[in-house]
Amino acid sequence: MVTDKITQSAKVYPYKDMAEDAMLSDHCAVSVELFDNSHKVSTAVQWQTGSKEHQLLTAGVYQQAQAALATLPKDLQNWVVVMDVDETVLDNSAYQQHRESLGLGYSSESWSAWVASEKAGLVPGAKGFIEAVFEHGGQVALITNRDKALDAHTWNNLIAQHIPVTAENTCLVGRSAADKAAVAQPQFVNDKDLRRQQLRDGSIACSNSQNGAASNWQQPHHIVMQIGDNIQDFAGITQESADIKALLPKLGNSLFLLPNPMYGSWQ
Repeated sequence: MVTDKITQSAKVYPYKDMAEDAMLSDHCAVSVELFDNSHKVSTAVQWQTGSKEHQLLTAGVYQQAQAALATLPKDLQNWVVVMDVDETVLDNSAYQQHRESLGLGYSSESWSAWVASEKAGLVPGAKGFIEAVFEHGGQVALITNRDKALDAHTWNNLIAQHIPVTAENTCLVGRSAADKAAVAQPQFVNDKDLRRQQLRDGSIACSNSQNGAASNWQQPHHIVMQIGDNIQDFAGITQESADIKALLPKLGNSLFLLPNPMYGSWQ
């Protein structure tokens, strides 16, 4: 039972008869009724936050992805793993749980405040996998649909979780108006496709670039893996157009999908 919720929902009953025998206490002329007005958290959030199945599945996906790193050609240059951030690297289930406990859903204002708090946790297996990418000589591109204006907070959150990201080994790029507008063009299917193309051709604008690090990313990169919790974290795919038969051979090799029952393009 959360104290602030209880106190906010307190009802105060003043006594008009101030005679001592008429009051419940000889020290106070009011009585207070307290009750818990918290709302039930959805089973999706309960599963994400408390189940061993979620931990096992996510850690297992990253275990598969790490094993796939060993199969890459030793002489491969400028290779990069593209990863989503939310529910892929950073765990925001605490935000979802808090909002639902208040009987509220997502809002852009509350979400921006959550991102700015830099308090998201880690998805099981994510840190070890990212470290393995670096050990194998690769780089990571974090293509997130968090607003680009919030990228500094995302970067700080990653560092707070002890992920060894630097401007040289990691490119972080949030969503801008250009990404949304690009979907109207025939060569871009979802709102991450523009950034993936910029990564391939060496024109991506990493939010965390520093001096010489920028030139490192201004070279064409070869995307070897894509990891996310949404089917639209994969290039050229939408929820409506996804061809499961075509995707299956790539799953566990170049595409890695994490579970997220809380929200997604399926809604």
